[in-house]
Amino acid sequence: MITLTRIERDMHRLLRSLATAGDPADPRSSCIGYKEFAQRIDPHGLDPYTSQGQMRGLYPKLGHISVYEHQHGRPLLSALVIRKATGRPGDGFAELASQLGFEAAEDEGFWEHQVEKTVRFWSADDPVMLMDSAMDRVMKELGDIKRAVRRLAARPAALP
Repeated sequence: MITLTRIERDMHRLLRSLATAGDPADPRSSCIGYKEFAQRIDPHGLDPYTSQGQMRGLYPKLGHISVYEHQHGRPLLSALVIRKATGRPGDGFAELASQLGFEAAEDEGFWEHQVEKTVRFWSADDPVMLMDSAMDRVMKELGDIKRAVRRLAARPAALP
């Protein structure tokens, strides 16, 4: 399991607040442009990852947040950050989703579905759903460990 850096936690908090305030009937209204997102995280442009012309430093951090969310069994929170000109995320979003094992991540509907799931998940403000999500992930990890132990136990013992 990965952990978030201080700045990634700030970014996560902002994205979570956008999703929590979101309207499940209009989930795209929760989206924010890359530039506005960077300005809200670092309003004075003091950090090099968000300063003008250095937006590329933002993308790996958003990707890290998506990996973090995926590891915790939640929708990809960074789906909310988009290019204002196109109203869609950058190409890196689909590439990362493919790396995480999502099928059809390149399809147009994948991103929209992630935005809907994200807003629905966080706007529900349901602590039970949050705990269930965490427990589902723990149970999956335990299942993986159990299968690995069984495979090891099924191997013939090595001869001395």
